[in-house]
Amino acid sequence: MKNNMLRNFALMLAVALAFSSCASTKVAKDPHAPYLGEWDYQVLELPVDIDGTFVISKEEGVLKATMVNPMGDIPLEEITIVENVLKSEFEVEGNFIELEGTFDGNVYSGFLFVQGGEFEMKMTKKE
Repeated sequence: MKNNMLRNFALMLAVALAFSSCASTKVAKDPHAPYLGEWDYQVLELPVDIDGTFVISKEEGVLKATMVNPMGDIPLEEITIVENVLKSEFEVEGNFIELEGTFDGNVYSGFLFVQGGEFEMKMTKKE
């Protein structure tokens, strides 16, 4: 009887350890999580400053972004964020545009490159 009790205790301990090790194995944190959400943006140095909301989301593991402003929504076709650096290429009304800049916490600083022109872009994450 004592052997059965020890065997049952050992079995219960093994099961408890197995469950606890599974529970402590966390799913890796999404490296893009700090960037997801809405950002207030402003493009400077144009004849008229353009501002709006820059929305970054993730669908089925793929980053998506949209620039929302009074002139309409502009979906970004390709977007990457690696080591705080955002890069994107997209087309608006036949103009090829490149976007590149760096995140520093809740602030982004970068540039839009359009037909040889370089325009400063700043963003702040909405709370």
